[in-house]
Parts: sequence; structure tokens; C-alpha cells
Amino acid sequence: MPVFVAAERPVASWLKPVAGTPTRFQSDAVGREPDAVGRAREVGLVPFYRLHRRTYSTYWDLFTPDEWEKEKAGYAAEAERLRKLEAATVAWLQPGETIFEREFNYQGASDATPQRIQGRPGRRASTWFSYEVPVEPGHPMTLILTYFSGDRRALPASFDILVNGQPVAKPELRLSDPQRFFDIEYPLPRDLVAGKDKVTLRLQAREGSQVATIFGVRMIRGDAER
Repeated sequence: MPVFVAAERPVASWLKPVAGTPTRFQSDAVGREPDAVGRAREVGLVPFYRLHRRTYSTYWDLFTPDEWEKEKAGYAAEAERLRKLEAATVAWLQPGETIFEREFNYQGASDATPQRIQGRPGRRASTWFSYEVPVEPGHPMTLILTYFSGDRRALPASFDILVNGQPVAKPELRLSDPQRFFDIEYPLPRDLVAGKDKVTLRLQAREGSQVATIFGVRMIRGDAER
């Protein structure tokens, strides 16, 4: 996602209509690729009704030139981290998106419900839900779950993470500041994945508590460069 280096300028000075298409606009000499080089990358804007089956964004980071010089190294480091994470990934699934979850044989109690925070889908429960997640038995596997620190509906939460019926972690999560999405890694014992191409991941609430909203499930090779 590009950023705009134009915080000191009025929008009308750098967002221009595209000739011959009165409902389309494009940024002019202010879009930057969020990497250490800061390559130019302009952004085109089209009417919402024309975005059938396409991704779209409504928010961009906006900097002055001096601010961007200070921040772009951090953007580049994060982009490299994500690149390595993707290269290490065996499987990724989006909880709360029913059609997507079916690919991973989602199962759950009636109280396992979708939730959405800051536009991001997730799933929580007072009892349990589960998925079948691919693994690569030739590598050590690490499970990564994504949470949100300001999730007032689903925190505090105390629950068990089970893989093929065996407990691998017992998270206890509380509200915390600043509000942010964050990942926690859970290395899996090698005997749980030995000889298997997928495992059953079950999230089980402890008595009197709940399963925190899970906003992402990722299985990665634990020995990959990151």
C-alpha cells in the first residue's frame, strides 16, 4: 500500500482528474512505495460502484517530506519481515469469513460467533471452535495466532490451544494499551505433526472464561529465516 508525501499541501494541488474520465482521479508526484528507496507509486481513484470483486482502501498514511525520510526505513523493515513470514508460511486462514473457513473444515459450538474490529474479521467463542490446518512434517511447525489488545467483547480470556487433542498452550489475555493487533507464536512439538499433512487446531475456553477473538491463524516452518 503506497503512502502520500504531501501533508503540507492541499489535496486539490496533488490529486488530479484523469483526462476524459470525469469520475477518475490520480495522485500527482506524491505517491511513494513504502520501502527504503521510496520509489514513486501513484494512486488512481475510481468510483466505489466500479470496484466489483476488487480490493480497495479508504485510508493512506500521509507525511511531509521530512517525516517520510525518518519513517521509510521502518516501513522497509516491516515489509521485509512480512516477506519472510509469507515465505515461511505453510497455511493461513481468516477466521470469521465463513466461506474461507470451510476450506479448513471449520467446526464450532453455536456460541462461536464472527466479530469485526477496524474492518478486520475474526471469531470468538464462550466454548470452542476448531480448524484443520495443513502442516509440513519435515519441518518444525510454529502456530501464529493474531489477537487485538482492545477487544472489549472477548477480553479477558483464558483458554486452551489443542492440536490433535493435545494441549500446546494455555493463553491468558487481558486488555492492554495501545490498542493494536498483535501475534503470538506457539511452537508445536514435533511428534504432533510427525507423519501428518494436517492437524486439528481446537480453541477451547476454560470454565468461566472464553476464547479471545482470533483474527488470523498462520502455520509456518519454524526453521525458516525470519
